Amino acid sequence: MLAERLIANGFTDERLSDAVNNVIDNFKFKELNIADIVRFDKKMRLYNYQEACKLVTEEGYEFGKDLQRTTVDDKVFWIMNNR
Repeated sequence: MLAERLIANGFTDERLSDAVNNVIDNFKFKELNIADIVRFDKKMRLYNYQEACKLVTEEGYEFGKDLQRTTVDDKVFWIMNNR
């Protein structure tokens, strides 16, 4: 049943590893449910150039230190380091 739900929810190997690690680190109940793994989804916020510039000028973040450049589908974005 777990495998069926993982496939239906489009889990990659990395996403499954993150979900399992999250359950191992945070599980507090006696009985593990499939939903405890499937509901975890590690997401990262992508910022376009204008949003990244706003974070730098208005919030004091720094390119290279706080914001890391990344490419997704041949488009450039910035992500927060350590988030």
